[in-house]
Amino acid sequence: MSTPAPGAGPSSQGSPAAPVRLTLATAWRAAATGFCFAAFGLGQLLLAATLFPLLVLLVRNERERIRLGRQIVNRAFRLFVSLMSLMGVLRYRVRGRERLNQPGTLIIANHPSLIDVVFLISFVPEADCVVKASLFTNPFTRYALLAAGYIPSHRDPEQVLSACRASLRAGGILIVFPEGTRSEPGQPLCFKRGAANLAVRLGCDIVPVVIRVGEHNLGKRCRWWRVPARRMPYDFEVKERLDVAPWRKAGQEPAIAARELTAFLTDYFGREVRTPCPSWLPRLNN
Repeated sequence: MSTPAPGAGPSSQGSPAAPVRLTLATAWRAAATGFCFAAFGLGQLLLAATLFPLLVLLVRNERERIRLGRQIVNRAFRLFVSLMSLMGVLRYRVRGRERLNQPGTLIIANHPSLIDVVFLISFVPEADCVVKASLFTNPFTRYALLAAGYIPSHRDPEQVLSACRASLRAGGILIVFPEGTRSEPGQPLCFKRGAANLAVRLGCDIVPVVIRVGEHNLGKRCRWWRVPARRMPYDFEVKERLDVAPWRKAGQEPAIAARELTAFLTDYFGREVRTPCPSWLPRLNN
């Protein structure tokens, strides 16, 4: 393979998981991971059958319902992250966390792991998200999404754009994963244009969140029970706000600007996820 352009090389966190030797520690962490996900599923069922439908039916003020719905999701996700940490499944740290809770913020993050969105929503009490439209017809997720006021990803991009504009203008904090799915192990990051199109069309600055993880990290093609003997490390680095003004030149077509911004973000995150982190990996991964 020829020498890659900056940001186009393989991600440091994308290498396929090596075989895991079965020890008492790995057996414990496999059991603990299974317990945590079972608890998460049970909690989701209980909330879907009780609290969220009541919110949708009884709280007629839309803004108040959304506020309450998002706070419930935030607390449920915080509880799940705390449970995984207390059970010895993972450790994590967050740098620059204060930058996450600024009103009218568009948060963009890479997506190496199954629980990235859980972490980010647990950090932001009233986060907004764009989610698959099909989940609004799923009985297990419908009322949670309606109560929290999340944005369905309609086939019509203008509807999504309009909903995102309304959310940000109301002081919302919108979380978007430009990859659209988890990163492919061992492959360069592949960002789609949706997030850049939002930033360019809406004129909102971006807060990048770089997520770095260790091996056996609940990534794509990684079985949840294939856990390491030590805790999985998660590192969240919230970067300085990124001004999108340079991509909103007078007379510049939004589609061209979005393409250029997407290329920049792909390169930016590609370099960041490959940055060595010797200070956190040994300390967290034990």
